[in-house]
This record gives sequence, structure tokens and C-alpha cells, in this order.
Amino acid sequence: MRSWWLGMWSIITAIFSMILDVANFWKQNPQKFLSWWHSKSPRAQLFHTLETANSYQEWEGAAFELDEILNKDLWRQNNISRHYDHRLILGRLEALMLARESENVQTLVNLLRSGLVRNLGNITSTKLFTHAYAGTKLLIDDYITQVALSIQYVTSLQPVPGHANGFTSQAKLELLHDTRQAFGRTTLLLQGGSAFGLCHLGVVKALHLQGLLPRIITGTATGAMVAALVGIHPENELLALLDGDTIDFSAFDQRGKGHSNGTSGNIGKGDGWLRTFVRRMMRFIRTGHLFDMELLEECVRSNVGDLTFEEAYARSKRILNITIATAGKTGTPNLLNYLTAPNVLIWSAAAASNASSFSSRSAPVTIYCKDETGSIVPWPHAQDAVFQPWRHIHYNEGESPLARIAELFNVNHFIVSQARPYLIPFLRSELNLLDRRQTGWNNLSRSLMRLVLVELRHRLRQLDYLGLLPGAVSRLLIDELIPGPNLTLVPDLTFSDLGRLFQHPTREQVAEWTLKGERGVWPAVSALKVREAIEIELDRGYQIVRRRRPSDVSLPAPVTQRHSPNEGVPRRRRVDGEKEKGDENEFLIEGGENSIEGV
Repeated sequence: MRSWWLGMWSIITAIFSMILDVANFWKQNPQKFLSWWHSKSPRAQLFHTLETANSYQEWEGAAFELDEILNKDLWRQNNISRHYDHRLILGRLEALMLARESENVQTLVNLLRSGLVRNLGNITSTKLFTHAYAGTKLLIDDYITQVALSIQYVTSLQPVPGHANGFTSQAKLELLHDTRQAFGRTTLLLQGGSAFGLCHLGVVKALHLQGLLPRIITGTATGAMVAALVGIHPENELLALLDGDTIDFSAFDQRGKGHSNGTSGNIGKGDGWLRTFVRRMMRFIRTGHLFDMELLEECVRSNVGDLTFEEAYARSKRILNITIATAGKTGTPNLLNYLTAPNVLIWSAAAASNASSFSSRSAPVTIYCKDETGSIVPWPHAQDAVFQPWRHIHYNEGESPLARIAELFNVNHFIVSQARPYLIPFLRSELNLLDRRQTGWNNLSRSLMRLVLVELRHRLRQLDYLGLLPGAVSRLLIDELIPGPNLTLVPDLTFSDLGRLFQHPTREQVAEWTLKGERGVWPAVSALKVREAIEIELDRGYQIVRRRRPSDVSLPAPVTQRHSPNEGVPRRRRVDGEKEKGDENEFLIEGGENSIEGV
């Protein structure tokens, strides 16, 4: 018995000795203890990287590793899925490869001419992009790659002039032109956002860096101001703008101008957060805006200058569209661009897009244009117009500005950057798996929140369909109807960002907002490539062939002098300094037809 107790005492002593040794080790190495205590599993570390990544390359690397850990890469390698026709895609891919390898130009032309559809076999379904973090089925990626290679192959073919069965330069040009026309075009739609509108810069930057930025850019409300900044800059200046290096914020630094409603909203040493909050809320009650609209107009004008839509198009070759809403039938176009309002000043159009009529004390908005002498005068077509927020206007079918864009520029696909804070919860529920950001909630709470939001939006739509939802509430909580296939991008916003509505923008804050916008795009890059890569390659091939076409190719001659029915003053088709550099991007108006063919 005594030996048993001695044995137990020895064991207990050894255990306590071990515990003391471990405690002494961690006491001498507190940093190692803290590191061990806060260490995360590889999966948790990768989720954290997805949440905090500062570049797409960092985000993409974490997404690939996470797919390997979760075996999602096996799903990508398996061609079969009930969400798309994998047999059709595989057959089309093999036909393209065989035609190119055998140099069968006629078969390749037929495949491209009649077989290119943006949603062929349902490959753009969002359900194909919600399973793996790094992308969709590898078969779909391979198909898009092979189509792009086939377009490059056709573009690089040497023409055979005078040969009856040869692939002439004219035939190549017609092939690329007609295929591109049938495929359709994409526009980037920047919608609202108030202070969150700066997130649009991040959306534009992410698309630009991935080569996915459409040349047609449309802006509404605060999005119109961001679209104005982007629409006037050519490719070589765009990145500096998106980094905030060339944005002028001097207007926000000018204070003490005597405006009763406050001008800057800066949170300085003598201007506390509470005072700023009260002042801006009072302004919102009076005018419907948190910010002083005169100050925003001044900021936009200092960055855009007195450029017109036509001058901006000649400078950047980007098609800038700004939507406005007017009360009644005034005859004012609700979509302003270089075709409908070529001589209108961009900054005044952006101000009109932000206009509000919540109070009679709101300052009236005037749209300005340049007359035939270059003088700045009020635009005669908007003198009697009363501008209102878009949610106060109800359009009949086919009359909305977005429907007008589809008519003018052959747009059949919309990328929507949505920064309206009151709509983000509803949109986030719809993009729950494209939106890969981890918020710290556990899976159960995220699922319940998603279920509640989906159900709430469904009930709101039912009430709206039955006519029981007030019009103002309907247009506030239910997003604008997009007339075509679309993909909505939502910035990486949290509730803590609401406090920043009461701060004026600085370069540091612009960088933070831009990063939030970029993070909202990265999970959707794979889906955007499937939707846009063919369109971009067709446009690139068409421009290359058109630049090197023989001078004797019989094409409709570009119209160098046109008069828009909505414009009352003469104008020159080209501005000073514009030469052959932009000729390949001109829009041609086919003789005897009303349709405008977008290049």
C-alpha cells in the first residue's frame, strides 16, 4: 500500500513539474505564447486574406489556395453541371480548335459568325460562380480562351486580294463588324451613393486593371460625378485619376463662405462631429442632400473643367452618359451624351443628375452649353425643366434612360455598381455567394440574415406588383429596372462606414473608399471575364483590321458633320487637335437607316 502511494506521488510530482516547466517557458517567451494563442487555422487565415487583401493578385492567390483546401478545385475540373450545357460548350470548343489547327478558315468564320452568344449554354449563370472562390468550371474558361484565340487568328490572317474564294480584307472587316454587332455591348452603370459614391472609383479601377472596363460609362446622381471624372480621361491618364493623384479637393478646403447651410462639413478642430451631424441632417431635411450641392458642383467643375460631351469623347474615346430626371413633358432628353447633347457642359449635367426638389428653397439647377462662338450659355432645351431625383419619376416601358442607351449604342449587358446604402442589404442577399467577404458572423447567423432579407425583398415586390406599396417607397427600396442582363457589384461596406458620411473627402479617405470598391469587384472578376472577354477581343480585332485596311476598301464614309435633333446650335464634328488617332472609334451612321452603329 505504501509503495502504491509513493508511485502516485511520483506521478503527480512529475505532472506538476511538467506544468511548471511549460509555464516557465511561456513566461520567458511571452511573444511566442501570444502568437500561439492568436494563431489561426490555414482556412481561417485564407478567409482573413480574402477580407483584407489590398490587391487582386493577393486575393486571387488566397482564393486558389482556399479552393485546394476545400477541394473546390475538383469541382472546377469536372465539366458536368446541371446549371449549363457542358456538351454544347465542349463541342463548340473542340470545333474551334479543330478549325484553327486545320486552317479551315471558312468553318472558323461560320462558327464565329453564327455561334457567338454571350450566354451560350447558360455559361453566365451566377450559380456557376458561387461554388468555387477562384472561378467557374475550367471548361468555360477554356472555351472563352479558345474563342479569343480564334478571333486573334482571324484578325492576323493576311488578306488575299482579287481571289474569288480568298479571305479578303473587306470580308474580314465585315465578319468582325457583324459579329460584334450581333454579340452586343456592355455599359458600366454607376448608381448613386452619396459619400459612398467614391466607391465607384474602386469599381472602375478594378475593372481597368483587369482589362474589363467598358468604353460606355453611365452615371446617375453621385455616380454621374464619378462617371464625369472617368469619361474625360484617356487610357494613359486613367490610373493616376483612380489612385487619387490628380483629383482636386481644394473646393472642400475653402470654408467660411457664409452659406447658412454649411459648405464643407469638415471635421476640424473647431467643428465637432455632433455639430457636423446636426448641420448635415438639417440640410438633408431642407434639400434632400447631406452635402452642399454648390460645393460638389464646384469640385466637379474644378476637376472636369468646361468640357462638353463631344470634346470629352474626342479626348478619351469613352462614351459618357449622364441620366437626368425632369418633371412633366418638357422635351429635355433624359439621357445626355455626345449624340443627344454634344455641346452641353459635363459638370452642369452631373449637377442636374444630382438635383433635388424636396424644398422650394433648393437652388435651381441650370444646364449650360457652348454656343457656336464657344461662349458658355444656358442650354435652351432645359430652360423650363424642373429636375427631380430618379425615384420621383415613373417611366413607361421603353422610355427610361437605360432603354435609350440600349437603342443608341447596341447595349445588351449592364454592369451595375450600386453604392446606395439603403439598397446594399437587399442586394447583398441576392449576391450572397458572389460576395465572398467574411464579416465575422458565424454561418448560422449569416444564413438567417440572408433568409430574412430575401423574404423581405420578395414581400416588397409582391406588394409593389399588387399596387399596395406607395410609389415613393417602391422606388426607394426596389432598385431601378435594368433593361437587359446585368451583374450588380456592391462595395465592401460595413455599418461603421456610415459615420464617414459626415466627413469631407481627403486623399487618404479616397484611397480607403477606392479599396472598398475594388474588394466588391474581385469576387466577380471570373464572372465578368466570361461575360466580357469575347466582346473586348472582338472590339480589339475590329480596330486592328480597320486601321490597316487598304485605302480602296468600300465602306460607308464617316459623317464628319451632323446635327442632332436635340441640339439647336451648329457644331464641328471634330475638335482642335483631333486627327486620325481616333478614326477607328468613330460611330458610323448607316445611310437611310435610323439605327446608330456603336463602334
